[in-house]
Amino acid sequence: MESIEVLKISQPIGEFYIGSIDSQTLLNITKTDVRRFTHEGDPGEIDGIQRELSKPRLKELREYVNLDYATFPTSVILAIDHRCVELDKSDECNNLFYLKVKSYDGGENEDDCPIPIEGAALVIDGQHRLAGLENIDPTKEPFQVNVSIFVGADIADQAEIFSRVNLAQTKVNKSLAYDLFTYAREKSPYKVAHDIVLALNNDVGGPFHHRIKRLGVNTPGIEGEMLAQATVVNGLLRHLPPHQERERSKSLLQLSWKREEKESWRQRIFVDFYREDEFVNIFLNVSNYFEAVRNKWPAAWNNPQEGQILARTTGYNALIRFLKDVFLELAYDQPRIVKKSEFADVFDKINIDETSLNKEIYIPGSTGQGLLYRHLKEGLEEWKKLQTDPVVLHNQGLFA
Repeated sequence: MESIEVLKISQPIGEFYIGSIDSQTLLNITKTDVRRFTHEGDPGEIDGIQRELSKPRLKELREYVNLDYATFPTSVILAIDHRCVELDKSDECNNLFYLKVKSYDGGENEDDCPIPIEGAALVIDGQHRLAGLENIDPTKEPFQVNVSIFVGADIADQAEIFSRVNLAQTKVNKSLAYDLFTYAREKSPYKVAHDIVLALNNDVGGPFHHRIKRLGVNTPGIEGEMLAQATVVNGLLRHLPPHQERERSKSLLQLSWKREEKESWRQRIFVDFYREDEFVNIFLNVSNYFEAVRNKWPAAWNNPQEGQILARTTGYNALIRFLKDVFLELAYDQPRIVKKSEFADVFDKINIDETSLNKEIYIPGSTGQGLLYRHLKEGLEEWKKLQTDPVVLHNQGLFA
């Protein structure tokens, strides 16, 4: 490995060095130390400091690293045995050094084992990012990774650094993260969903007017907000193209019109509207659908008291899932704007008592959401039976 320029940083825990290394070189010299039981069946014997790799997160990162806007701006943190490091001070700056990672051949003591350069650096934080970079397209420019290197840090210091990095960080509020798509220039499912949420929240007289907490917390001066923006956005995303990051990258290349293999509106009901930039059609379908919900159960929808679930997360998640089932029945052969009256006709056949829409029956979480969804589906099945009833068809003038 060639020497890299690094700056020395002094902090209470000690000194470390910051610099950048290309991803392939970094992968060649690093290893991870996953915390696990060292002896099967013995809960008292545990070693290592890292968590297991998350397969879903790893899959996302392996796709992400090949996007045209991929970035890992935060440091990968490494610990390297002092015997595997050469440090030369620069004549140009007091804090500038040239650092080289090398192998260690071992000492005279038989317990002093050799350390090969492959795996000389232990990853304290950043193992998922590094594992994702294993899948980078070799035809792309080298991916430079900024690193923080602790030379000679013992296991206690490594554990302290790992725990501080991961425990001291505050998890980002998803509603805030989604709200930042206000500034995005390129089209993506995230931005489209966010823009529709804003339109729903600002639609005076609409079912969601001033119902949505844009930043995930109550807006000063506004009462009646019962849904976090993240909840509403996530619900809409289930009906838009599934690979949000890929779609964002396609938009940068002006390829957002390009469909994915086997893409179908019958799987993602708003995907055709997305491809054709017909975002108003998405807004109108969602608004018309929830207007029918509000008209079916007005007291439950407008009740802000704790324990009422229809206009909160439990009700919304079940209803936005159910939207697909209803839309496929009503739109039938091609995506279109479904009228409020059409949605209302389905809800008229759903026999759910308004007083039952509470957390005692539909308990918060996936269990209550699943139960409400099943009850909605039962009502849809009743509506479908009526559509093939000869008496009903005759009264509608559709059957002689």
